[in-house]
Amino acid sequence: MLSLNVFGRFLIVDAFGNDRSPKSAKARGVLALLAMSQGYSRNRVWLQDKLWSDRDSKKGSDSLRQTLVEIRRAFGSYQAALKADREKVALDPALFAIKYHLLSNSNDWNDEQNAFADLDIDDPEFDDWIRNLRLSLADKARTRPPQSLRSHTVPKPAIFFQCQSDNQPASELISSRLIALTTTSLRDLDDFQIFPLSPATSERGARPPATGLAIAVRAVTMTPHSHMAFTLSHAETGQIYWSRTVRISVFSEESLLHECGTLVQAILSTLRDRKDQLAISNSAAMLASHARDLIFRFDRNSLREADSHLRYAYDREQRPQYLAWRAFLRNMAQFQHRSSAFLDDKVTSEELVQEALRQDAGSASVLGIGAHLEYLGGGSSRGSLRLAERAVSLDPLNAVNMAILSNSELVLDKLEDSRRSALTALALTGTGEHRAFVEFFCCMSAAAVGDYATAIGHAEVAFLLRPAFRAPLRYLIALYKQMGMIAQMERAIVQLQQLEPDFMPSRFLDADYPITTMRRIRLIDTIAG
Repeated sequence: MLSLNVFGRFLIVDAFGNDRSPKSAKARGVLALLAMSQGYSRNRVWLQDKLWSDRDSKKGSDSLRQTLVEIRRAFGSYQAALKADREKVALDPALFAIKYHLLSNSNDWNDEQNAFADLDIDDPEFDDWIRNLRLSLADKARTRPPQSLRSHTVPKPAIFFQCQSDNQPASELISSRLIALTTTSLRDLDDFQIFPLSPATSERGARPPATGLAIAVRAVTMTPHSHMAFTLSHAETGQIYWSRTVRISVFSEESLLHECGTLVQAILSTLRDRKDQLAISNSAAMLASHARDLIFRFDRNSLREADSHLRYAYDREQRPQYLAWRAFLRNMAQFQHRSSAFLDDKVTSEELVQEALRQDAGSASVLGIGAHLEYLGGGSSRGSLRLAERAVSLDPLNAVNMAILSNSELVLDKLEDSRRSALTALALTGTGEHRAFVEFFCCMSAAAVGDYATAIGHAEVAFLLRPAFRAPLRYLIALYKQMGMIAQMERAIVQLQQLEPDFMPSRFLDADYPITTMRRIRLIDTIAG
């Protein structure tokens, strides 16, 4: 058996205490990456990206292969601990284990106690990975005994659904439909553990190995309405975080979708706000959730931080949705700041979304973002519409996808459909961080049908919610001029110039200025005139 202690200097020893560590930093880096991964396993491409990010695929593959030879040589008679095939590299848990032994009892944390303290590799991808790892483990080690760190994986957020009803068929149907829709939406966003019952009501009394959030759903039907009560609480302590009582028409799919969307947003916000109590603060799901919220703040620092969170989340859980959101983020940077050069990773949105689609072409989030980039990248408008329609059919609760569908419909002159989809997206958004984004899409759909007063209302709300969001200001300038509101137009110009010092209304006429949809709906003619 080989063992590697996480804290302190990198050292792999065998059962007799002999040093089995490879000499090169890259070989040690491979072992550190594997040791801190789920199941001690990673695919080859991921390892290459972390250690040879400056090399092309062929050179990276050759370097990894040579490094694996070095590791086997260092392991000697224990070389069976390292397993590799064409796709993956892994350490055999029967022959390899990690330890979390703190070398000092001092309360003062220092660099010598860091994870793999002497491991220094000149690659920005690895540098980001090990910096995040060290910060995470240092925070834990300050507050928890070493034995609690034996598992290096953070528990996935657990959600426990508990349903009660008056046993009427309508109550049973609406409850099961609500849970099915909610579960589908949550699982597409992140890798949640979802259980049918709260652990407190488990038939055998045995609790699943996770702290989590309990969702109680109660339904009573008095035709034509079902009365629904929702409660979100701590699954173990019973502390109530959120509750809501509503009346839903038995015959209205629209009202059911609205309440499902509200419930999803409540679950996500509760998990975010109570992540420490639920012991999920460093999980991939919470990192990605925080990243999505940061994207919709729109400023450069938030976008940069969001990209870092999504990269770290993908390191922990290789979900293609995280790649798609990184692609969306880059598009937002271009749309908002006319550049994504301020991001640390230079990968393109096209590369990210194509890889996400390759990994999972059945994810609503991936398809929706794919539709968005297809349209804005000058691809097929009908192809964009098909992708957006497919995304919404898979998850009708995703407000961002519904807004993207609205824009795809608008481009193909399905203006009434576009307006309906935009308003549905707004209803699903509730108080989510992405409301300003959805309000802006409502602005575009209203402007397309010539309802300029309503379009102004949506744009003003979007700007009020997110003053750093430039898109609503761009539209307000054109809309105010269209409505003869010259004083308001001049104020909007000044406000946009505070964000874009070089802005002048004539910039709207430049082909590279990010107002694609404004050109499509001919609102740009207002400026030209």
